Amino acid sequence: MLRVLRRTHISFRFPKPVAIVQIHNDGIEILAQYVDRSSVSVVDPSVFNFWILLRCLVFGKFQMMEYSAEVIRVQRPRIVITFIDNDTTFYLLKSLIPSPAYIAVQNGLRHNYAYAHRSGFVDHLVKAGGRDRLSADLICTFGKGSSLLFENNIRTKTLVTGNLKNNSMKLAEPKKIEYDIVFMSQHAPFDLANQEETIYLNESSVSIHRFYEIEGAVANFLAQYCKERSLRFAVSGKRGSEDAFELQFFSQAIGKLPFEFLPRVDPQSSYVNAFNSRLVVVIDSTIGYELLSRGRKVAFFSARVLGESRGASEDRDTCFGYPNAYSDTGVFWTNHPDPDEYSKILNSLLEMTDAEWAAQIQPYTEDLMAYLPGNSAFIQMLQSEGIPMTNEGSQRA
Repeated sequence: MLRVLRRTHISFRFPKPVAIVQIHNDGIEILAQYVDRSSVSVVDPSVFNFWILLRCLVFGKFQMMEYSAEVIRVQRPRIVITFIDNDTTFYLLKSLIPSPAYIAVQNGLRHNYAYAHRSGFVDHLVKAGGRDRLSADLICTFGKGSSLLFENNIRTKTLVTGNLKNNSMKLAEPKKIEYDIVFMSQHAPFDLANQEETIYLNESSVSIHRFYEIEGAVANFLAQYCKERSLRFAVSGKRGSEDAFELQFFSQAIGKLPFEFLPRVDPQSSYVNAFNSRLVVVIDSTIGYELLSRGRKVAFFSARVLGESRGASEDRDTCFGYPNAYSDTGVFWTNHPDPDEYSKILNSLLEMTDAEWAAQIQPYTEDLMAYLPGNSAFIQMLQSEGIPMTNEGSQRA
């Protein structure tokens, strides 16, 4: 806490009872669409409340979790919510103050790989005590597969809501399709050129260069595939134009083959690029599952390498559909780095009618990523907890 104080602001407003205490500021823009912002108190290291801080110092409480508990104790909310579902300490708060309802909202895929040995999401849950110590009243999840992952590691109920951001995003069909195939980049948020990190998954490990190698390999394959068939190909960047390293990475991987690079312009630009394409290709990104939930044609080339034991059941985090368990190859996915498989999938999807595609994905979407426009399930859950909705929130419910 003392380290954090050096780079934070202090609020001297006396804390009053509120309907909601939110742990971490992330996601407040989603919540504010449905509830009055004044009914939400945010606990975040960027701002401390002087009076709560004073109570912590008097009673010798110096951890952020203890500060959060003190806010809950003083402000007496109906619910405590977080949109950072991989914050392990959140699942310890209920053991300190049981009375509010504790709700976490999933905001990303929960693979178990990390930059240090045994430091992935599930690893942290196990180290923190798993179901013996960690609990919540409810976790809002992307799909049934994610629900099982959480329920196996945390004492909680789950509610499938899909991705709240995806559900609230309004995207119009384009008047003209600009590309035949768009590849969604998952490039790291830094230049890989001089990096020496290692990525770990359970007892497997691989260099960071090998981990991201699949990005360049698939982009090169797609550029060649499109050139041979006179198709329009683009790479949708994950970074803005100011991060020149992403364009350099793909330019080097693709070489002289024709392609267009589309840097990230705003939070919706990747989705716009996808809607402007006949077919989207991803490795294992969240946006691929979001687009799939919306009925877009998506091919998953989930062949990212993480050590030699990738086929083992405990090392399938980068395989298609994780944490669900599917075969290594399907109509629109493969876990093998095989250009012949890639071509077979692309040929099939480009020829497939919309009706045929809808039939193919129907068995998978609810397990992988539900799509509930307007977030009606999330709103109804808040209402069931006695949280007053704004007029807009009530209308969406």
